[in-house]
Amino acid sequence: MIGPEERRHLTDGPRPGEVAAGAGTVGVLARGGAAGGGVLDRSRAVLLAVLEHSGSTWPTVEEWRSILPPWFVGACGPELSRAEAEHWLAWWRSLGPADRARTEAERRWTLADWIYWLMPSERQWFWWDAEVGRDGTLRVTVEVAGWPTPLGALDWLLRAAGATEIVHEENSLR
Repeated sequence: MIGPEERRHLTDGPRPGEVAAGAGTVGVLARGGAAGGGVLDRSRAVLLAVLEHSGSTWPTVEEWRSILPPWFVGACGPELSRAEAEHWLAWWRSLGPADRARTEAERRWTLADWIYWLMPSERQWFWWDAEVGRDGTLRVTVEVAGWPTPLGALDWLLRAAGATEIVHEENSLR
């Protein structure tokens, strides 16, 4: 999907009868906390800013700090020095599988890590549609080039926007 099409999907959703390309779509459910319309509005605002600056020159991390909404930048974790990152990784590797998964789900992404996965050369998912259910659960549908697809950057965006639980579901993968 290209920028203008994804922008249209962010603001208006897919056209009637429009079919996703690539491997199909994956649903991501965001629940808890401030899930629902607020998470949707905040997520859209961040992704629209990313799409507006996805031209030929990718901004630096410092430039992204002034481009992205302050609430998102503030939600991101602190950048780690190489020594701090190595220390954290050694600690993480000492954990069992369940604790590793829990730690990853709770960890705040740094802005540099997050924006790396939004670079046009790294993106493997694209916003297709979203809706808020009567129970307040936000369901975001993304188009994916293949499966499995790394969705951690989307998960972090939804968590930073206020969701406390994220669940992936394979919708219509080919």
